[in-house]
Amino acid sequence: MKGAGQDQTTLTSTDPENGSIDLKGSGVEIRDFKHVYKTSAGRGNGANEKNSITVRSAMNFVIDHVYVSKSSAAGIMVTYAASRGTVSNSIVENTGADGIHMTNSSSYITVENNVVRGVGDDCIAVVSYKDGDDKPVSNITIRGNDVGYGSNARGISVVGGTDVLIENNKVADTMMAGIYISVEGSYNSQDVDRVTVNNNTVNHTGIQEPQNHPNVLIYASQGTIDNVVFNNNTITNGAHRGIGVWGDATIKNVTFKGNTLINVNGAATTFKNGIIKLVDNIGF
Repeated sequence: MKGAGQDQTTLTSTDPENGSIDLKGSGVEIRDFKHVYKTSAGRGNGANEKNSITVRSAMNFVIDHVYVSKSSAAGIMVTYAASRGTVSNSIVENTGADGIHMTNSSSYITVENNVVRGVGDDCIAVVSYKDGDDKPVSNITIRGNDVGYGSNARGISVVGGTDVLIENNKVADTMMAGIYISVEGSYNSQDVDRVTVNNNTVNHTGIQEPQNHPNVLIYASQGTIDNVVFNNNTITNGAHRGIGVWGDATIKNVTFKGNTLINVNGAATTFKNGIIKLVDNIGF
């Protein structure tokens, strides 16, 4: 399905409880239009029917140059083992939950060159649960996105997942951490392994009190985090602190190489857990 452009073709959902555009099957593509909700409801249980776009097990899918404005739950939800898809060149704003969310064993997804702003939860999230997910979300590329700008939680998050590349993104002005790598007991998420974070800019995140998140946070309250590498990132102007690695569960190898940290509020780095390797960083 192809519109005439984000500024010329608008699809309006009139039922705030059942407005999702669902993608199923193989080779499905949507391009070049705007999707809005006439009104939105509370997020509630976050039912997928309240998303703007829901990718339900689709293979080889494309979402390109789509403008998502307001939804009762997530903006773009990729779920039910969807695979080999691309979300690109799109705008997601003013959602009730995450901007772009990948979960439930989805794999080989590229999220690139999108703008995500003013969303109700994380801007771009990789989330793998122990309850109901056969495998962790895997082989995800998050590249060249510009996110934050009043969003209510984290900028880019991996809460359970393997083989995730986060590169060349801009994250600014989020209530919680700009980049968040975690295994959360409260949501019973799966382990994290092999996450690479390259050449990103994180500026003025972790605004909300009393959480006082750092710009970058690696946190484990259950399970294991291993093989996390930060290369050549610029991390500036944290609202409360720069970089944190902590939690009572197992954090193994975490490497910071060639990063620049410019921080004037609180501690530059807080390393309470993990096997931390530091190479050629500035401001640590």
